[in-house]
Amino acid sequence: MDLLDRTRAWKVLKNMFVHAESGDGRAVLVAGAHGMGKTTLLRDIQTHVESLGAVLLSGVASCAERDLPMGVIGQLIGARGLPASEAAELAELLEAARRFPAECWDSSCLPPSQVISVIDSIHGVIRRLAEREFIVITVDDIHEIDPASLHCLLYGIRRVGLSRVLMVLGERTEVPEATFSLTAEFVRNPRCALVHLTPLSTECIGSSIADQATRPEGALGNLPAWQGASGGSPLLLQALLTDRQTAAAEGDGATPVAGKAFGLAVQYLVSQVSEPVRRVAHGLALLGTAATPMLVERLMNIAGGGATAAMGVLDTIGLTIQGRYNLEAARTAVLADMAPECRAVLHREAARLLYEDGAASEVVAGHLAAGGPVDDSWALPTLLHAADQALRTNDAQGAVTLLRAAHDACRDDRQLAAIRSELVQAEWELDPGAVRHQLGRMLDDHRCGLLDPRHSMRLIAHLLWQGQPQVAEEVFTDLDAAEDQLVGESRTSLEILRIWFAYVYPALGARHAGGVALGGSASAPFLRAADPESEGALLLRTLRSEGPVSGVAETASRLLQGQALQDLSVAAVGAALTSLFDAAWLDEAAEWCDLLYRDADHRSPTVRAILAAASAAVETRLGNFEVARRRADEALSLLSPAAWGIALCIPLAAKVLACTAQGDQESAAECFRIPLPETMFETVPGLHYLLARGRYHLSVGRYQAALGDFYACRDLMAAWNLNASVSLGWQVYAAKALTGLGHQGEADQLLEAWHSKQKMGNQPLYEQAVPLERFGSTRMTVRPTQPVKQRSRSGTVLRDAPHIKEGLGTRRVEVLSRAEQRVAMLASRGCTNREIAEELFVTTSTVEQHLTRTYQKLEVRGRSDLPLIMGLLTSGKPARSGT
Repeated sequence: MDLLDRTRAWKVLKNMFVHAESGDGRAVLVAGAHGMGKTTLLRDIQTHVESLGAVLLSGVASCAERDLPMGVIGQLIGARGLPASEAAELAELLEAARRFPAECWDSSCLPPSQVISVIDSIHGVIRRLAEREFIVITVDDIHEIDPASLHCLLYGIRRVGLSRVLMVLGERTEVPEATFSLTAEFVRNPRCALVHLTPLSTECIGSSIADQATRPEGALGNLPAWQGASGGSPLLLQALLTDRQTAAAEGDGATPVAGKAFGLAVQYLVSQVSEPVRRVAHGLALLGTAATPMLVERLMNIAGGGATAAMGVLDTIGLTIQGRYNLEAARTAVLADMAPECRAVLHREAARLLYEDGAASEVVAGHLAAGGPVDDSWALPTLLHAADQALRTNDAQGAVTLLRAAHDACRDDRQLAAIRSELVQAEWELDPGAVRHQLGRMLDDHRCGLLDPRHSMRLIAHLLWQGQPQVAEEVFTDLDAAEDQLVGESRTSLEILRIWFAYVYPALGARHAGGVALGGSASAPFLRAADPESEGALLLRTLRSEGPVSGVAETASRLLQGQALQDLSVAAVGAALTSLFDAAWLDEAAEWCDLLYRDADHRSPTVRAILAAASAAVETRLGNFEVARRRADEALSLLSPAAWGIALCIPLAAKVLACTAQGDQESAAECFRIPLPETMFETVPGLHYLLARGRYHLSVGRYQAALGDFYACRDLMAAWNLNASVSLGWQVYAAKALTGLGHQGEADQLLEAWHSKQKMGNQPLYEQAVPLERFGSTRMTVRPTQPVKQRSRSGTVLRDAPHIKEGLGTRRVEVLSRAEQRVAMLASRGCTNREIAEELFVTTSTVEQHLTRTYQKLEVRGRSDLPLIMGLLTSGKPARSGT
């Protein structure tokens, strides 16, 4: 027996053609699992026969015709290639054979002599024809053949060597018992060959891709992936190539992507296996990675050992490897092959079996969610525990699915309210806009006393985000009344909410501005708080009351260092980045935005959107408008405008400023067509939107409108007592508007007053110099009173911003990213890799990678060349990678 894939099997068959055509007859049995190319190979043989001009007699056995005596022989006799005289004679013999009773063809005994006589006459006609013509007989699916036809074929196979006849039969290997006598004849007869089709080799897969695929280069470089996905099955490979052609516009096609054709091919393969094997296929698909032979047998009610044998069949046809589907798409297609009601019942039973076996809660809960509610006492706690784990691992979609299942299974009103609260939080991670309609029900739960304080505080946070501060104030009032009953974490959480309320909504939240529950003092935020959320709240309280005093930026940087090493808190990160922004530690803020955004691929869309918006705001302030615009667009694409709530102004303001700076006033104007929450201008973020809109009006010469926006910033900041805590620089832009309106004296007075105030206070300034010549005055140029400093995460100053003349070194240093500049600067000062890693809070491996890239970009040999080049680093902003 030859073990060959389809390509090499065709070469063996061609050799058989040569022998048979010369008068040395041959018979070949091609055996293979379905989908391995048996039928295609026989079709290729038939095409080859027609090209030779030989007589082709072909047939296909069928389960539906197994009770029709001589059914397959009838197909051979009815072939178009037979001469009329032979066809008529064979038809009479066929009718004679069919008149014998069925027991004459019993495979357990030899047929009577009269039957043998008819069979011999049939082959006599074939032999006479073979004296004139080369005859090729093909029969596919021989395992389904009727007993009479099988006897007739066996008779001819035993005598095949005496004529110019080639017989090629196709058999499915999963049912060898159906044609044992036929297989035995092929094993013992020297003029017969038994070819077993094996999965395609990588060489054959490469040939198929090269022949059929457009732009095959990418796929040819990734052949193991194609072999693994197809299991070496020609049928599945062809389906994957079809799907590749359908998705030709997406990517280079290097990696197999399963689509509709693949799913149909999988379902066809499953439909062709026996019922026990099909049940095991369903069990494996339903259990997924938890499947074991024993568990499949228990779930699908299969006799012991049956699952292992069936798994072998599924491996053979290319669907699985040791009981695991090659592609998730294959598993999905098999599940879709099941009736929904049956699938639900099996999911519930799988959950029970897995729970009894002590499986992980997330595995059990997945089946509970898929199967629907069950009454067992362990089901609801299992769902809730798994949902909590999903949220902790940033799988918000999984948490939503599990919490919805828990909601359907719960019957207790108080627990239902808690589940609704958790569900709102999980859905907020995916789309904050989707939870708006649920806040009313959550508010009813609070008013009915069904929510515990933790969930009531979560309701407040959602109401503030959605721009409903008055409703949030109602819940605050209820919690304030019960504050004496709150202890520990609940009391701390309430104080954190108060600080955020006071910071974001300065007027409505004014009464919450105080408080000492977090420890420390408003003037000493650099004292460590108990947790990141509390430390972030301390930063905001200090910004609100005193502005970015000494210690704020350092505390923010330290807080971000801790967040980079653990699962980040959105509230803590937001507070820290706000502090760096207001303290004008813009390079530091940009570095952290880059790092956090790059590492947020596994986080929810809402978290990624918030980080992208923060990055856009910082990059705008730094003057990196191309990066800012791209990040703002990314933020707005991750969440719809309605989902942003009052935070919408952050990405919108950044995009307006970036577009305006780039001269794209049309795109900037489009931002103003997006509806804003009614309470937007009751918030501190709304001030930045006003400033951005005013600067847009300036760019198009609408000086009166611009002045109105800048004065609105002035009035709101005064009303909210924010002059010490928020630096917008509105005076600079108001002066330009006044100049445009012809009020140059007022413009100069406004700028002089603003500049004097900056000298007296601690207010951080914009990094950009603002020359008054642009406004029509030649009297003065306003520059920052102190250079903006770039610091390491420990607070060490890495560079000042003196005006150093530009030279070759400056231009070369600008090709480095900020991180590479920091590492290169410390290395130029003689620090070791370990010392650099400790200074910058990174690994030594990261330092080595930065240095390698630095040497390549600067085209230097090593550390010894760095001091001269890094010594020329100027105050100009280094080029950014835009990542």
